[in-house]
Amino acid sequence: MNMCMMPSTSVPSITLGGWVPDFLRPLADFIKANIDKFAHFTFFFVLSFALCHDFWVQRVDFSTAKMKIWGIVVPMLYGGLIEIMQATLTTTRSGDIEDFFSDTLGAICGFFFAKKFVPKWFERENVGGARCN
Repeated sequence: MNMCMMPSTSVPSITLGGWVPDFLRPLADFIKANIDKFAHFTFFFVLSFALCHDFWVQRVDFSTAKMKIWGIVVPMLYGGLIEIMQATLTTTRSGDIEDFFSDTLGAICGFFFAKKFVPKWFERENVGGARCN
């Protein structure tokens, strides 16, 4: 949250330099122009993935309302709250509906990515107590 509320003058800028090959220059220019949206997408993708992972390990299935709420709805509400706070509580930041859409898209993609890969990559906790030998 701290980074979301810091003055916009403190946010680092991106310079491409001469290392980008000419054939990738249009893509690099597009990313540079939209780096803020890529950052929002990435942050909320990771947030949703992490939440889904944690609930899945604790034996919450992806088909449940609990997983969908924590994997999609909570990150969306969090992103919306950040944008509202930027618009109302700061003088150097502004709430942006496009940032909120990037947050939402990141959360949705993070949920479906987690749904596909978390069961393959991670084991669930052993529920029911320790084994006695």
